[in-house]
Amino acid sequence: MERKKIQDRLPPPGTVRREVLWSLSSIFIFSVCSTFVYQLIKAGQTNLYFKWNEQGWLYFVISPLICIILHDTYYYWMHRVMHSQYLFRYFHRVHHLSVTPTPWAIYSFQPLEAFFTFLSFALIIVYLPIHPVAFGIYMLISLVNNIGGHTGYELLPAWFAKHRILKYATVVTFHDMHHTNLKHNFGAYFNIWDRIMNTVHKDYEKKFLAVTGAKNENAEK
Repeated sequence: MERKKIQDRLPPPGTVRREVLWSLSSIFIFSVCSTFVYQLIKAGQTNLYFKWNEQGWLYFVISPLICIILHDTYYYWMHRVMHSQYLFRYFHRVHHLSVTPTPWAIYSFQPLEAFFTFLSFALIIVYLPIHPVAFGIYMLISLVNNIGGHTGYELLPAWFAKHRILKYATVVTFHDMHHTNLKHNFGAYFNIWDRIMNTVHKDYEKKFLAVTGAKNENAEK
């Protein structure tokens, strides 16, 4: 796996401990907020539905993808705002203490970031018709994607960045570069908003090809 490592350095001592402690703080905030959402569900004040065929099977299948698209848009702009000069230290500084992140960093947030991260999931339940199973699938995808982006190792092949469709999805290298380049690569699932807003790091593809062992191919091109 070492040849797939994105950064040459290792996380400094104490990184995992700090990430775990902040993550526990975030999980506590998620739990408190979830209690309020649960009360909304009990009161019928959300768009959660429980009959499999209520919205049709096609909608059930695509609803996790709809959630991902909505979440990606929410996350990109929330992320950009958190990086603004006046808000960064109150919202997002703690997460970026992990310059060389580990998977434990996925919820290493300050309280305000934890709240607004949870809010994206709560808004989906309140306003988008969705079955609990479909929502669970979406949450699982979100979790795996978030963990993957903080592993520090690129697992996808070099051709992924050249595929006419898949090149618009984020990879581990994409988010890892954000931890070392704070003004670039803000997307969560896709890099479409980054491309539109010109925030993709100029060396992203070069770095991805190098990490995936395509150095010679990249040099020839």
